[in-house]
Amino acid sequence: MIYDVNELKREIRIALDQNKTSDQLLTSGDIDTLSMEEIIESKICDAARIIHTNAPSYLLDGGKAFGDSIGWKSSVGYGMGYIHLPEDFLRLVTFQMSDWSRAVTVAIDETDPLYEQQQSRYGGVRGNPQKPVVAITTQPIGQVLEFYSCTAGEHVYIKRARYIPMPHIENGGIELCEKLKSAVVYYTAYLVALSTGQSDLATSMSNIASELIK
Repeated sequence: MIYDVNELKREIRIALDQNKTSDQLLTSGDIDTLSMEEIIESKICDAARIIHTNAPSYLLDGGKAFGDSIGWKSSVGYGMGYIHLPEDFLRLVTFQMSDWSRAVTVAIDETDPLYEQQQSRYGGVRGNPQKPVVAITTQPIGQVLEFYSCTAGEHVYIKRARYIPMPHIENGGIELCEKLKSAVVYYTAYLVALSTGQSDLATSMSNIASELIK
């Protein structure tokens, strides 16, 4: 859902008990002084990224589709496949190939011991259509989703593939998962309080944000 950034800033100021949009944080004679309004806006995308990365999957929205083409390690439709991820990829929502019995909502990375198992020569050790595994890795072409594995042959296809994009402000709005909007407000307040030296307030805002994504 797209949220108006000015409205988000108003809610963040309320959380911080700062409703004057022109409050100065440094001495009025300092040409590098930033207003509270500017500092709040500068923290919104960071807060949104952190909250969307760490929230449980059931709080995510449907996300955006990806996966225009598939590469295969060996034969088409057999074994491991891979997909080049969009440049704005932040987090996987769901991924399923047509011959899989279920979708995967949590991807592993190259540091996970389970990833090493996917490189085994023994098929029974790797992910399979009944117990699939998805990994996000970094390759020379960028981020890649590797999936293990398929057995249906050349007619296999992507059944569903959705992701959460990197949050950014565009035309005065920002796209957030609806169930995470309040957590983003309080985590932004936490980052603002932290940057302005209000440690007690920062702790309070962080605790509220954490509760909202449990």
